[in-house]
Amino acid sequence: MNNIRKNKRIIAFAAIIFLAVLVELVSNRNALKNAYDRKGISDHIYVIDDAGEEQYQVIFSDKKGCFIQKICLKGTFKDRKEYTIETKQINEFGKEIEEQYNDVVNHFCSEFSTNINRKVTYLKITLPKSESVTLNEVYLANKIDINIYRVFFVLLVGLLVYCLFFEKSFLKNVEWYFVIFSLSFGMLIILSAQPTCHSWDEQIHFKNTYKIASGKTVEWSEAALVIAERADTGCNTKEEYKQLKEYMNQHGEGYVLREIQETNEISYISLAYIPMAIFLKIGKFFHMPFSNIFAFGKIGNLVTYVFIMFWAIYLAKSKKIFLAFIAMLPTPIFLAASYTYDSVVFSFITLACVLWAREVFFKTDNYHKVSVIAAIFFMAIGSLSKAVYIPLLLLMLMLPQFYKRSKKEQIEFIIGIGMVFLVVMSTFVLPVITSTVSGNISYGGDTRVGDTSAVRQLISMLKHPVSSAGLLIRSIVDLDNFRNIGNYLSDNYFFGNLMFLNYSTLGTLSDKWSILLLPSLTILMFLDEPENENITQEKTWKKVYMWMILGVTVVLIWSALYLSFTPVGENKIDGVQARYYLPLLYLAALLVTNNKVKVNMKKYSVTKFAFFIAVVLQAVAAWELLIKSRLL
Repeated sequence: MNNIRKNKRIIAFAAIIFLAVLVELVSNRNALKNAYDRKGISDHIYVIDDAGEEQYQVIFSDKKGCFIQKICLKGTFKDRKEYTIETKQINEFGKEIEEQYNDVVNHFCSEFSTNINRKVTYLKITLPKSESVTLNEVYLANKIDINIYRVFFVLLVGLLVYCLFFEKSFLKNVEWYFVIFSLSFGMLIILSAQPTCHSWDEQIHFKNTYKIASGKTVEWSEAALVIAERADTGCNTKEEYKQLKEYMNQHGEGYVLREIQETNEISYISLAYIPMAIFLKIGKFFHMPFSNIFAFGKIGNLVTYVFIMFWAIYLAKSKKIFLAFIAMLPTPIFLAASYTYDSVVFSFITLACVLWAREVFFKTDNYHKVSVIAAIFFMAIGSLSKAVYIPLLLLMLMLPQFYKRSKKEQIEFIIGIGMVFLVVMSTFVLPVITSTVSGNISYGGDTRVGDTSAVRQLISMLKHPVSSAGLLIRSIVDLDNFRNIGNYLSDNYFFGNLMFLNYSTLGTLSDKWSILLLPSLTILMFLDEPENENITQEKTWKKVYMWMILGVTVVLIWSALYLSFTPVGENKIDGVQARYYLPLLYLAALLVTNNKVKVNMKKYSVTKFAFFIAVVLQAVAAWELLIKSRLL
């Protein structure tokens, strides 16, 4: 036993490697039984006439059944066309069943594949024929494939589980476990996502980042425009993504469009893009292939998120495990590994709330001036991209040391906080007001959602104040109103899943996973900690004030989306997503702390429990939404 303890890291490393090898052997079991690289069925290609339109048809049959790992189509595809594959398969119980697959071809690749991974007795492929679409070859494949994404995934999960159960130092220093966890899964997401857009409005965020990294003269390569326009590549297999990377690298040099910006100064709204722009600029400086440059920009966002949240978790005196847990859930990590400013907003505001809480609930005789200034700074930076969060800055007026100062110092502090609040708030409100006064009724519209105008919507709200207030209240308390991409059929999930278990267009984990999510959040939110006594002793009127600030922020979130994203006069609010509540969670967790509802668990036990759940949820999300259906 002593030898095992001394050599536990070597044993664990060997066990994880063995597990990865075992997974690869099991995954390739059918190829090991009957491997073949290419089984050509091009002689089964026919051209038929269907209601005056020509179609390619490929028909293949095998009475005994042939295990098909994938079906590959080669040819010239200048336009996007959909093709269907109808099969008769033998399932695990020996019964023949029918299945249909839908896939696409387009100009990004010369060879497209569809994963089947079934024993097939009959298949029929149908592809529209035209001058821009020529099918030259069709073949089947069932070869041994050591999948690097699957290997990396198994090694990553094995490492995180080992660290959690056999390295006690991570239970004592949870912020370091967060670093390993977030960087590992973040890099997995970045490497697996390939040069395509998957996150919310990622093409817009990439475009803004690319402009900052380019300076005054922006030279758009064809590959950069593909990303900026969010072109649908139609890729859904490892082989297709490999070709896409080659295509993007070939078309990532030179430029097809040159744009001269009026100035190369960075606006306040764009400050959140700076980390991504710096890393993207580094990639361009070293003349990396475009796909690597694209990934490098995302790494800048990930590193910033991990760095800021590390300090938030490290400095948190209460709800530390709760904060680490939500920071490691799928949606926050997915955002950090994408082109977006949401992760900057979430991390900076959370760190500001942590610094604020240290001063308010854990009283000292004097200000920690550096902490107070840092809290104000981080709150302002986090709110510049989304000014709806700036009311949180008014929490600074609750600093207990503030009331021990002279009247003059109090007035100066109030004026300072008020000026920062008004400056940031004006970026959200002032343009709407000035446009209303000047008669520019088209200002503030969003062309993506039809007849929108912030000015006309504001006028409508002023004409119908009671109805507007009722709409806001109904929408806020109706927790079923959160939507991911606006499609009810694909977004009808529990709002907690939309907030935490959501990979945007890649999908959301089904509601069954809330059976792990909800108990974990409840336990961590009401976990009895010695530090909670300081929070519960706070005066009632101060807590009421804090809840009011939180409530005002929520109202602003919904109001902003009603003004700018909802067609004028609609009796609903479009565009509000559950992830917008992420920056408010730490403050909310502090405010619900009380002496009546408590969860008594040992610190190390609850840390193991919570972090293991985080590993499970993140692993399932990465496997089901990112890897399984795309890269295996």
